[in-house]
Amino acid sequence: MISHILKLIWNKKSNNSLLIIEIFLSFLVLFAVLSYVIYNTDRLSITTGFETENRWLIYLDRNNDGMDSTAIAEMKTTLKRELRAMPNIEAVSFTNGVGPYSNNTWQSSSDDMGFEIFSRYVYADEDFEETMGINVIEGRWFEEDDVNATYEPMIVNEFFMNEYFPDKSMVDSIILFDGDKRVVGVIDDYRYNGIFEEPVSTSFFLQPHTAERASIVYLKLSPNTPKTFEEEVSKTVESITKSSSFVIQDLSAMERRNSRETWIPMIALLSISGFLCINVALGLFGVLWYNINNRRSEIGLRRALGASRQSIASQFTGEVLMLTVLAVLVGIFFAVQVPLLKLIDIPPVIFYRSMLYSALIILTIVVICALYPSAQASRIQPATALHED
Repeated sequence: MISHILKLIWNKKSNNSLLIIEIFLSFLVLFAVLSYVIYNTDRLSITTGFETENRWLIYLDRNNDGMDSTAIAEMKTTLKRELRAMPNIEAVSFTNGVGPYSNNTWQSSSDDMGFEIFSRYVYADEDFEETMGINVIEGRWFEEDDVNATYEPMIVNEFFMNEYFPDKSMVDSIILFDGDKRVVGVIDDYRYNGIFEEPVSTSFFLQPHTAERASIVYLKLSPNTPKTFEEEVSKTVESITKSSSFVIQDLSAMERRNSRETWIPMIALLSISGFLCINVALGLFGVLWYNINNRRSEIGLRRALGASRQSIASQFTGEVLMLTVLAVLVGIFFAVQVPLLKLIDIPPVIFYRSMLYSALIILTIVVICALYPSAQASRIQPATALHED
């Protein structure tokens, strides 16, 4: 049966070539789109490592109008105390300018351990864990006494440990990373650039809220805090900082805006791919219908010679499936070059999954489109077909 179908395809290679090219190009487009979608959606299952609901950020003015370090420290101490005393505010924390969804990154690398350690880092105070809902999986978060510790305390994420110290517990150990650092805790993660951000090694260093570079204030609010409460916060900040050059942001709203930048392209690409698949389906349906009408005499002759309706339907379905398999195999040959040659820095398993899903989608569409025309072909009566011929 297969050899017979291959002969039929070869004899009509000029008519079938366009269909093969169409399926081949559709497979490649679907492969590219699914690779992008899978790469992004896989990271949705990874925790970002912090909470966004009922969290506000206050971006302070960094100029400080010529204030000296002592005045800045006093102002920030007062600000933290007054904010914490306000109703609806459960916790207050300060960090440097590396805030969530800001696309700001501080990073460093060191080879003092005999191998290169790369990490981006954030400076935060001792209240950041409570304020942002950080999950410490080993050790502890910073404490006030860490300010005067012999070795600078350091907290790293789980990715950092798996990357540089796999299968080891480094809590309370000294590592060389831009000087002697003591690892006091390990958190699960802190992907502050969004839910679609790739996991990367991240470190925290202790920074008192009084530091000059502590320019972002984090607020943990009580549930159901009204939006009008922002006005009260704004008045408090303005009266203490003597400046109106600050911005208050809702962290959950920032998260939605940030994720929208990835969701919109994914939805657009999937829509284009869906439209392309519909066109392929309509093309296949039309080609099959045209072939059946042109081959009514052949069908009638086969029925007259004793061919069953099932064998007629299987022949037409088999022909289009064989064409599809040939086109998909050619597409896989080109698609597999991407992970083999490492043309894109993405885990190869994503590309292999995309190939599998693309092939299954194409084959499913082909089978669905072939069922009805093939069933119609099997109902052609020998006498009618031969009489028409």
